[in-house]
Amino acid sequence: MSAVVEALADLDPRAVPSLACVLYLLYTKILPKSRLRVLIIEIPAWIALFALTDVGSYVGTAFKLFLFLHVTWRYCRSTGPDEPVDGAVFVTGCDSGMGLNTAQHLAGVGYHVFAGCYSKDSFKQYESMDNVTPLVINVKDEASVKKAADFVRKEIEASKGEISGLFGVLQCAGISYVAPFEYIPMSMFRDQVEVNYFGYVYVAQAFLPLVKECTSKPGARRGRFCFTSSGPLPGPGVPFITSYLGAKWAGDALCQGLRVELKLRQLPIDCCMVSPGVVKPTRLAEDGERLLEQSFKAMPAEARTEYYDMIDAFRRFQLEEPGTHVSMVGKQMERIMKDGRPFMRYYVGPDAVASTIVGVLPTGLREFLLRNTLMKYFKDCPKFIGG
Repeated sequence: MSAVVEALADLDPRAVPSLACVLYLLYTKILPKSRLRVLIIEIPAWIALFALTDVGSYVGTAFKLFLFLHVTWRYCRSTGPDEPVDGAVFVTGCDSGMGLNTAQHLAGVGYHVFAGCYSKDSFKQYESMDNVTPLVINVKDEASVKKAADFVRKEIEASKGEISGLFGVLQCAGISYVAPFEYIPMSMFRDQVEVNYFGYVYVAQAFLPLVKECTSKPGARRGRFCFTSSGPLPGPGVPFITSYLGAKWAGDALCQGLRVELKLRQLPIDCCMVSPGVVKPTRLAEDGERLLEQSFKAMPAEARTEYYDMIDAFRRFQLEEPGTHVSMVGKQMERIMKDGRPFMRYYVGPDAVASTIVGVLPTGLREFLLRNTLMKYFKDCPKFIGG
């Protein structure tokens, strides 16, 4: 180390700008987001600081520990060289909200987007976009999903190479009813499971053969399957959306398991989760009052007497939260498509990150926090929840 310090001391000052430019170019251009960059530049630099640090035992030890953790974090969070913007992506839930924003954002980036819509009336939103092909799909109908997969395959083949392949399947379709578990009609419970979980299963199975085929071509980029969660695992159990969260957490397990299966096969396809917190504006928020009344009409009269005030307070919290703009979902989907080694999970909003932290807290503390956030507008809520 002393030899390095002496060499730097003897360095001609006129060479410093040139050396700095070379290091900057190497750091930012030649090795973008590369683990090699961390190994040959960042780690030696931090080791130098580590060795030269001598500011007292406690402070020095704390600083060195910070350096070690920082380098480890930087190495593990490296996503590698970016994937090119190439080919097409298929997006579900493109009638509104997260799906609509994702489709429009990725089309603006340069992908050809197959926008899966529940209703043909939504096609008009894409009339001005030449690289968006809308199609009808009902994700809880397996036959409809297979028909959509066949349509996408035929469109890619008919393009005669203009669309190089399908490299992303991004699932944004979802439905949510706010209702107490005690009284929720089984038809509503089942509807949420079919859309928010089996919809994922049908779409992933139907489109996986096409993505495998496209990513196996020489020189092709890696493929992506992305699922949308709501409150990542581990996360707190939220009242009144038990059927919705149950389906979403099942989708989380599906994504994690499928991700490992594809890695074991060494297929060039990655599975990811995008985990939004409170996102606005979306149709789930806009139609909340209508869906709430629809839920209570389908339940016994006791449900309104026993639970309406609680659920109204819960919805008030959601409505008054500023949330994160829905455009951030599209930007995270772009990152998922771009990162060479994508993370398992991409968060949207600080509340999504906080949800993970709260989920691993002791049960009593976790439920105390839920009572003082989600239920803070319920005047009769007990001060402490739990036994």
